[in-house]
Amino acid sequence: MWTMLSALASKIATRLLPDKEEQRAAQCALNKQELDNAPVSRLRLWRAFLGWVLTWLFLWEVAGRLIIIPLFFVDLSQHLPPSALDQILTLLMGMLGLGW
Repeated sequence: MWTMLSALASKIATRLLPDKEEQRAAQCALNKQELDNAPVSRLRLWRAFLGWVLTWLFLWEVAGRLIIIPLFFVDLSQHLPPSALDQILTLLMGMLGLGW
């Protein structure tokens, strides 16, 4: 009876708390397979490009609009278009897999 309960508890623990190393190995294998089958092109770098663009836009919205422009260019700060920080954060967090 204890052996059966032990096996059941082990199965439940495995389902609730999966092995992180096993998940990492599976993800690495999947990433390698995707890269091996991908066509040779610069277009597959779109995710890295999008990441850099969103990072620079985030830095502009936070450092540029909120700190640098109001401190050094007061006249210019009144003529800037509305902030797009909400949209940039939504895209950036979605791309990073955070927030969902």
